[in-house]
Amino acid sequence: MIDLRSDTFTLPSKDMMETIMAAELGDDVWEEDPTVKKLEALAADKLGKEAGLLVSSGTQGNLVAEMTHLNRGDGVVLEVESHINLYEVGGLAQICGAYPFLVKGQNGLMDPKDVEAIFTRAYNVHYVEPKLLCLENTHNRGGGKVIPQENIDSLAKIAHDNGASVHIDGARVFNAAVASGIPASRIVKNTDSVQICLSKGLGCPIGSVIVGSKEFIHKARKNRKVVGGGMRQAGIIAAPGIYALNNMIDRLEEDHKHAKIIEKAFLEIPGLKVKDVDSNIIIADLTGTKWTPERVTEAFKKKGILVSKIPGIQPMVRLVTYFGITREDVEKVAEVIPEIFN
Repeated sequence: MIDLRSDTFTLPSKDMMETIMAAELGDDVWEEDPTVKKLEALAADKLGKEAGLLVSSGTQGNLVAEMTHLNRGDGVVLEVESHINLYEVGGLAQICGAYPFLVKGQNGLMDPKDVEAIFTRAYNVHYVEPKLLCLENTHNRGGGKVIPQENIDSLAKIAHDNGASVHIDGARVFNAAVASGIPASRIVKNTDSVQICLSKGLGCPIGSVIVGSKEFIHKARKNRKVVGGGMRQAGIIAAPGIYALNNMIDRLEEDHKHAKIIEKAFLEIPGLKVKDVDSNIIIADLTGTKWTPERVTEAFKKKGILVSKIPGIQPMVRLVTYFGITREDVEKVAEVIPEIFN
């Protein structure tokens, strides 16, 4: 099977796995695992921040960041189709006790005027006050959309000018950096915290890292413990992460090229719409066709290809390229597409 359901199906390379056996270990809750410390420092350096904190997943990383930025009852501004809003089990409400201000974006891109209207609303004793802005880059539901740098900078300024913090869900921020040619450190320069995922395009078996100021990470470490994220000999997770940050970022360009091959095949199907492919995610909108997501995923499966359906008002399917998906694989997918939609 060619599995294009998600880049979470990436498998680590042999070289990456070998780093686990060689990792120097200690108790990370006691802050004594040297491999974890090395990963956290490396991640912070690559993103231009002071410190980092290893967490078990991207969802945990976003949650810990939110817990650190917010008090119960605070408001959070985020895009309506963001991962934090749709795919993190409402942790923002369940754990943080925060109120979401949802902004409808264009493939994940929020209009600064809409965001500014929320942050500059006149004080009223009845109103929730927004204290955090959450961005997502690349934007999953936006089709792997790379958020333009001027948009990030503009939104961050609005939040900061109104006494709020800024967090980026950067699960795929290195995809954004490779696609745009803008260093990841510049992308997140005007943000207060960032979550990066090691287990998607970077190919690690587990883990994410959040980065920010030393003070922020000091507070975040306790919040990580609250949600059960205190790990012991976590160097076995950190070692592949170090390998990934040193060896797996530049190769993301290959995934982007593979995605363009699939996009081209979809664009040749009458009535089919495809969100512009910026990175490694291809989302096909079936609205103008006779097909349903269920029929399409089943048709692909019969051809030996796994794709995922996206729930929502618009019938869509998603395909994601990643390490381990070869040029031969994507050429087969491109060849199969006209057969499916004949």
